[in-house]
Amino acid sequence: MFLVRRKCITSREKLWKVASLLKQICSEYEEKGRSEATVYVSGWGTPSEDYSVCAEWTQETLSSNTFTKVPDKIRNKLSEELQNNIDKYEIEFHEIVNEDKLKERGL
Repeated sequence: MFLVRRKCITSREKLWKVASLLKQICSEYEEKGRSEATVYVSGWGTPSEDYSVCAEWTQETLSSNTFTKVPDKIRNKLSEELQNNIDKYEIEFHEIVNEDKLKERGL
């Protein structure tokens, strides 16, 4: 199992707009079967080095998301709108540690 975190760096005035867009994007993928994402903001009412919006979700495997699997609403509207409202985009992949994985490694 993996945790995927998508982080969008933006400005203070665009923070909640980006949060709305990222929430819509996650909802589109959830309708296609991806697990539910948690979307959160940093820097508005919390101490932070930047103004950012993150979405994170879990998935069983890591694989590339081909263009044909991207929902139409994301391809035709939401992706461009998101890109127009952010300064930087990062994505992180983390393997979730569980007892079975620790046992496999003799721990």
